[in-house]
Amino acid sequence: MPGAVRPRDRRLHQGWQFREVYQSGKSIHGSLMTLVSMPRSSDHGRTAFVASRRVGPAVRRNRAKRLLKEAFRKVSPGVRDRATWRVWIARSACSIATFENVSAEMNDLLRREPA
Repeated sequence: MPGAVRPRDRRLHQGWQFREVYQSGKSIHGSLMTLVSMPRSSDHGRTAFVASRRVGPAVRRNRAKRLLKEAFRKVSPGVRDRATWRVWIARSACSIATFENVSAEMNDLLRREPA
């Protein structure tokens, strides 16, 4: 498929990318997660999922990130593929929440995301 972006290229990888999003992006807070997003017209959309040690031990952090990734995968492609860099930050309540709650809050944050 010419012109298609590989899944690995849809992630934020390097420190400068995270710094740019944190410094220039807009934060939207929810009870389960925080979304930091920054529009990038010159690039395709990139996403990262983060859970700090404040979320809990490794098992809880990994569960929170898995929930965020799966909920983002279920978002409509038109929203998911926007030219925006996003960092999803899990909060401690995310690791014990149900998938339905995580998905509902993610959709709410995406609706409130600046265009």
